[in-house]
Amino acid sequence: MKRLLKNIFSVIVLVVCALTIYEILKLDVLPNKYLIPLLVGEGVLFLLGLLLYNLKNKFLIFLGILLYLISIAGNIFGYYYLSKTNQYIEKTFAVETYKVTTHYYLITGSSNPINELSELDSSQGIQYNKNSISIDLAMKKLGNYDYHELGYGSYTFYTFTTVSKENGYFLLPKDEFDFLIGSSNELTSDLFKIIYEFDVVEEFELNTNISDSFNVYITGYDYSGKHRDYNLIASVNLKTHKIVLTSIPRDFYINIPAYEAKDSLTALGVVSSEIPKEALEELFGIKIDYTVDLYTNSLVRVVDTLGGVEFCSDYDFETRHDTTLGSYADKGERVYVSKGCKEYNGLEILAIARERVRVYGGERTRQANCRKILVSIFKKLSSKSSVLNYANILDSFEGLYTTNVNKHMIKELAKEFIDNPNFEIIEQQVDGKDGSARNHWNTGTIYTLDPDMNTVNAASKKINEVLNEK
Repeated sequence: MKRLLKNIFSVIVLVVCALTIYEILKLDVLPNKYLIPLLVGEGVLFLLGLLLYNLKNKFLIFLGILLYLISIAGNIFGYYYLSKTNQYIEKTFAVETYKVTTHYYLITGSSNPINELSELDSSQGIQYNKNSISIDLAMKKLGNYDYHELGYGSYTFYTFTTVSKENGYFLLPKDEFDFLIGSSNELTSDLFKIIYEFDVVEEFELNTNISDSFNVYITGYDYSGKHRDYNLIASVNLKTHKIVLTSIPRDFYINIPAYEAKDSLTALGVVSSEIPKEALEELFGIKIDYTVDLYTNSLVRVVDTLGGVEFCSDYDFETRHDTTLGSYADKGERVYVSKGCKEYNGLEILAIARERVRVYGGERTRQANCRKILVSIFKKLSSKSSVLNYANILDSFEGLYTTNVNKHMIKELAKEFIDNPNFEIIEQQVDGKDGSARNHWNTGTIYTLDPDMNTVNAASKKINEVLNEK
């Protein structure tokens, strides 16, 4: 009976070890210099425990049981964190493709007697913006009608005159419609009615290449989710362990190849990240391999889960924005930022990240501050203090971002950061001349920064230098 119990206990230990090793190998982020000793250690601990456990000396048997218990406790702890990490990666990062769902409206003028799609004749003309996301699939799903493509400059004009005044028809994503209504003094929702709405799901291919050097376009949205308030290119060289962070002001007024016209980055929030990515590739003369879209509200949860992050200021200032989440009213408590370095909670960090009025340099300083905050979050995530809070930190990432970075690239990045966490981070920022211009939606005149090409060329040179280092 004792022999049977011993065998059962040994099998339990072996199964627990095997499950943990499976999760380690499945995760595949440990460099060999850590992986091999870990696997050898697992084997030695089990075999030593097995040997001692089956001897006749009571003390040695006790040592064997103790080693078994240590093995079980350590492996259960490891299995929990490893399996949670694997589940997160499987859920968050695709392998070859990812899906995007877009909600579409078919709108007409509010005085139009037609109220639903079934009343439309198949010969009816329907206008659309050729750059709307998944527009080809949307037209196919809507049905066989006489579609008319609108170019860049006439988009808003035709929406207003043809649709609202002449009871025409326009097919567009809900986000674009909301943006048009919210950013124009002429367009109001009561001028239109929605006669049909539906979802379109499009599958996009991921960049599955794994390279030693690459560029990532990181953009941060405002509360509305329709403005790209923060824009940064992270250039990473895994061989030299260098990262260049290049900030671009949200009001940078640059050529947008998709529209064959100029616009500011912030006005491109309702379109696919591919459109501003393509514009930045042209501006800097580089290839951008991946995109990451960050969402404001989730930033607060991440910072709070980390127990706050450090922000360093060169001077004292009070934020214009308050610490109320999801509101532009700014009637609540503001944040007083003192000169020097101090830890702030999630709502405070968000108020600091949004500030561009009460800081020297305005929008330029906001971009620099956002860059500081990202670096500070990254350092806190890499710290030993985050290990015990690992599960909660993973949970806090829910809704923080969307990305086209594939699963294998994420694992390769993790392996490199584990192997050498001390990456050299180089920060830079491009600048421009203050001005004003019409935005590409033609809804009004906006503040702009015309690029200073000297700063752009210098930034581009540094990016290429770091990426090409061996």
